Amino acid sequence: MSYKILLAKIILSCRAKDFLDGNLYMNTDAYFAAMDADDIARADKDEGADEILQIKEIAIANKNKKWIPIGGVKSPLIYRRGNKEGINILCMYSITNQDDFHFDERNLNFGDTAIVIKDAKEFINRFKSAAKIAGRRLLHGPVEYIDKNKHHGQMGPFKKFNNYSYQSEFRFVLFGGNGGAIRFPIGDIRDISLIYSSSELYKLARTKNNLTKKDS
Repeated sequence: MSYKILLAKIILSCRAKDFLDGNLYMNTDAYFAAMDADDIARADKDEGADEILQIKEIAIANKNKKWIPIGGVKSPLIYRRGNKEGINILCMYSITNQDDFHFDERNLNFGDTAIVIKDAKEFINRFKSAAKIAGRRLLHGPVEYIDKNKHHGQMGPFKKFNNYSYQSEFRFVLFGGNGGAIRFPIGDIRDISLIYSSSELYKLARTKNNLTKKDS
């Protein structure tokens, strides 16, 4: 990607030590899809969607070979393909130096503490090394936010509907799991981390033009 990025994990203070120890808690897409809608920060009933189809009309042919529209069809049609290899996801917040970036205070619902990764490239390299040792495939990147009423085609773990765009999410996705949540060890990350109150993230967003580390 051509823009510069700073990664942060917004988390409850009681879980900060575990994260700094490098024990990254990663849940499944099914977990987020099944969460109670009252958890406005984490619940997403469309998490794990593989494809979205915009349906204008469905019709069947009668005995005279005339097409008869079928009513009651709701668009879009969202399709899933099951387990998808036992995916585990780490969701992080990204601050970029793009002109239209701003911090949305709804992100404070994720926790009172922000662990800011001051070297995203090094964090990614450590994650890659740990994944290789564990024999698991790792993908990472920013989430693309799309219009639910316009997008037609593939989805996947790096696409979400644009009502979640305020989360400015950067994801790490591990494949080959057993279908449950994990704590994935990548080693202590205190040397590349800073700890803030999550309410201070807006200040970092204001100084985003000073970001110096590029993602790769």
